[in-house]
Amino acid sequence: MAFEKVYRDSDISLDVLEGKVVAVLGYGIQGGPQALNFRDSGLTVIVGAGPRDLYTDWDKAEEDGFQVYDIGEATRRADVVHVLLADPAQPTVYREAIKPNLRPGATLSFCHGFNVLYGSIQPPKDVNVTLYVPNAPGHKVREKFLEGSGIYGAVSVEQDVTGDATEQVLALAKAAGSARVGVVELSFQHETEGDNFEEQVLYGGTIHLMKAVFDTMVEAGYPPYFAYAKAIRSLRTVVDVMDEIGIEAYISERSSRTCEFAVRTSGPRVINYDEVKKIFQETERGEFAARWMEEWRLGMPRLYRLRRTGANSTMEKVGREWRELFGGG
Repeated sequence: MAFEKVYRDSDISLDVLEGKVVAVLGYGIQGGPQALNFRDSGLTVIVGAGPRDLYTDWDKAEEDGFQVYDIGEATRRADVVHVLLADPAQPTVYREAIKPNLRPGATLSFCHGFNVLYGSIQPPKDVNVTLYVPNAPGHKVREKFLEGSGIYGAVSVEQDVTGDATEQVLALAKAAGSARVGVVELSFQHETEGDNFEEQVLYGGTIHLMKAVFDTMVEAGYPPYFAYAKAIRSLRTVVDVMDEIGIEAYISERSSRTCEFAVRTSGPRVINYDEVKKIFQETERGEFAARWMEEWRLGMPRLYRLRRTGANSTMEKVGREWRELFGGG
């Protein structure tokens, strides 16, 4: 197997961004942490935010000491425009505020390749188009950075008009802390569809598996607190170990033989590989992206309904009580 080249801090220079202004558009889940890390690494950072009367981004960014501008003005002032807005919101904002203010030779950078891959955003031919994504939620990106470490990241270059687009996006990854542990290159397609696939199958599957464990045990008469601990806390404790030493080492060396037998013989029965492959194929065909964009266009009625159902579930009610009673251990 051929492994990707791994870039470390020592392989990357921040000099390519010296004298350049980096505009972080959006100050939310990823925008805030990445902007703070960039600034702490010595980059010149401004923030582009939505209307002040509609969003909290503006106030939060100012409280953190940034110069804040509307999206169009931040784009006009920037050499590197790093887009961290919600995927479905990006096309409209791009057409109305970003594209008219992009300077030739600037770098248009994304944290998810969704809109470029599916054609909702078609950048002009006279700008660099890049991607940097850390493999963790924003609060973890900031937390690891402050600890002196970082989060594994990936970069991609879709368009290079200045000849140094790769160096620029690698510098962003270093400034965010990712090169402290490692950064790899990949395509916009693999980043986007790999991320969409992961969220559907790994996150979605794991969460619904936890719900199934809880519901089945409670319906069978088990105490709800015990069922909740089994459904969530037990998994949390073993995932950290598997991440540290590997799945096989955990199963063979850190778990009981009863657990090993259960994992190896009953575990495969829980997974529907045909459905996993079907979701992967739907993702590659762009069907998931189309469903999500349509859901957003309609105002997310299905998503809000599913949120209400989840919030009112027995598992959520038990979970709130459980965290108050046992959350520390």
